[in-house]
Amino acid sequence: MQLEFVIATNNDFKISELTRELKFFGAQGLSYVEALGKQLTFPPEGTTSYQANASKKAEFISQFLPDRLVIADDSGIELAGRPDELGVQTARQLKAKYGTQAVNQDLINRAVEPSRGFKMQTVIALARNGYTLATYQGVLVGRIAKHISPVGHGLDQILIPAGLDQVLGSLPTPEFVKFDHRSKAVAALVKGVQNELKKVEF
Repeated sequence: MQLEFVIATNNDFKISELTRELKFFGAQGLSYVEALGKQLTFPPEGTTSYQANASKKAEFISQFLPDRLVIADDSGIELAGRPDELGVQTARQLKAKYGTQAVNQDLINRAVEPSRGFKMQTVIALARNGYTLATYQGVLVGRIAKHISPVGHGLDQILIPAGLDQVLGSLPTPEFVKFDHRSKAVAALVKGVQNELKKVEF
């Protein structure tokens, strides 16, 4: 039986990304709006913990869908040389909407020479019946490009994984998922749930 996860976010970009990556790893994702039939306003997020933010969102929606596996993620980018910027507050500190060219240009301008280094991470929380069952993390490190690539979309157009000379968005899917922070978290999620189900079967 295919695993199905309800995605707790009002961000269409995240829904698209998570649905695509869940499908790659043999699972299915759908928006909580599809499952619940209405849109809700999430509680405000904190400023100190990816795990806490992801759990808060997943637990909130799972109260309305108690028998479903609900997931939510929180992501952020940390720039070498700018320890007091972005991180958990990435989406709130960037001046433009996440996933747009304006955000990409903002990060290009913020990158600190000579390394232009970054750390991008995602934490996915899995909740059921209002409680977090587990959290899964994915991390990508590398450098920020000096120009926006015409291939890929969102931050994939400017993030160059460590050891490579091309942006994440230019990689074929099998290579992309090896490096992408969200793909790593999704892979850990699917594997973790599958392992738990195997224990129940025995």
